Amino acid sequence: MPRRILQYSLIAAPLVLCLAVFSQTQPVEPGNEPAPMPSDRATESFLIYSSLIPLGETAGQGWPHEQWLVNNATVRVVADGQPCAPVPNTADQHAFDTSVNPHNAVHFPEEYEVSGVEILQDFDAHCHERWKLDGGSWSLKEPVRLLTPAEQGEFASTRPEPWGKQKSTPSPEILAKYKGAPAIYSFSGVYFNHNHTVALVYATHWCGGLCGQGFWVGLVLDHGQWKQQQWGTMGWIS
Repeated sequence: MPRRILQYSLIAAPLVLCLAVFSQTQPVEPGNEPAPMPSDRATESFLIYSSLIPLGETAGQGWPHEQWLVNNATVRVVADGQPCAPVPNTADQHAFDTSVNPHNAVHFPEEYEVSGVEILQDFDAHCHERWKLDGGSWSLKEPVRLLTPAEQGEFASTRPEPWGKQKSTPSPEILAKYKGAPAIYSFSGVYFNHNHTVALVYATHWCGGLCGQGFWVGLVLDHGQWKQQQWGTMGWIS
């Protein structure tokens, strides 16, 4: 499945090809079962997730915005058994999980270097964890539907196959269930500096076939609102 690297201010290492249908939304195998999100980060995390929907190209005019589909658990960019901080000069240094690892993929501006160190420490403490998104409060006008893996498969059945492949037509009930949804959105945990005033999150969307995107987003708390920052980061698009 071809992907293009989004180059902001860093040069990305090549990503390995991934043949899974939801490779965009699940960068590594799920591994451990998701746990409840820690209470000390839940409120801010759901505010940040809500601020990122719709994501990427799906925010544009012409996309349906009647409901939002969200993976019901956070995704990880580091697989079990892999170090949270990638080891340089190893045989797998260009693997997908090291290419999008924030230690490699995010360049913190000088004014946020200290916060960046703290955020990466938070990432290293939680990079293998997955958290449920079913208990949070979403601040969106449209309804949010949290999808199980089975429901993600249902949504996939309503989307075009890559390279024009033919597939069976889903039932009218399934088509109606996902009508008005542009994509499935997935998020990592949100990682914070010590004062919870600067944050970093990995966000993806998958909209069918070869339509998808993933990238890190930096945010700063400004007068009670989380504002996206234009930091140097790497991402992918297909």
